[in-house]
Amino acid sequence: MFQLKKTTPNILKAGQLSLHHPMIVHGSGPNKSNQRRIGFVIQSYIGTNVDQVLGKVFVQQARGKDKFKYHKHTKRTVELMDKKDIELKNKANEELSKIFYKDAKKIGKF
Repeated sequence: MFQLKKTTPNILKAGQLSLHHPMIVHGSGPNKSNQRRIGFVIQSYIGTNVDQVLGKVFVQQARGKDKFKYHKHTKRTVELMDKKDIELKNKANEELSKIFYKDAKKIGKF
């Protein structure tokens, strides 16, 4: 069983960013500043020939043609907090949960 022995804080200054490998556990403490915190996540960057077998991956195709049709294609959002976009995000997160938490005894919220 994994036991946390030590954490190493990574303090960022304005304009900096941190990149994480998908298998690294990471998180942020509360934002105590008067500035908003902005997060940007790229869930995956995969070729159209890659099939996800545990759940469905929702994708925005960057280029080329999808000859394989393995993924659920989505469009870019056009409005902030649009009801349809929020519903799609929730569906995509449900599918990601199937992938991330397969065989897990406890499921987290993200």
